[in-house]
Amino acid sequence: MYELLSVEKTAGPEEIKAAYRVQARRWHPDVCRTAVDKAFFAERFMRAREAYEVLSDPSRRRDYDVSLLRADGWAIAVGGGVVLRKGCGAWGFGDWVSQLEGLKRRRSGVGGAPERRRAGGVG
Repeated sequence: MYELLSVEKTAGPEEIKAAYRVQARRWHPDVCRTAVDKAFFAERFMRAREAYEVLSDPSRRRDYDVSLLRADGWAIAVGGGVVLRKGCGAWGFGDWVSQLEGLKRRRSGVGGAPERRRAGGVG
């Protein structure tokens, strides 16, 4: 959506509005010179309008930004600082059961890493 309006991801509301107006004037179907291109112009105009509607609403913009991160394979949960990775379950935190079992094994010393020695060589 940012590329449709030719703005940076850090663009403010006024910059987004100005960019939308430029694109709306450029792609409005009434400016089309041939009947053949009218559908193409209408499509581009609608896409620019949709981009403006999403990017001008802070809540929808935040959701869109998160969806961009998820599509890339990474997302940061808002407010929690939790990193979600593609390939670790269904966009989740991985297999918690096996992680907890691994922690228990390490804590008990069964099948985990060797116990650490205390300072001075006494185990």
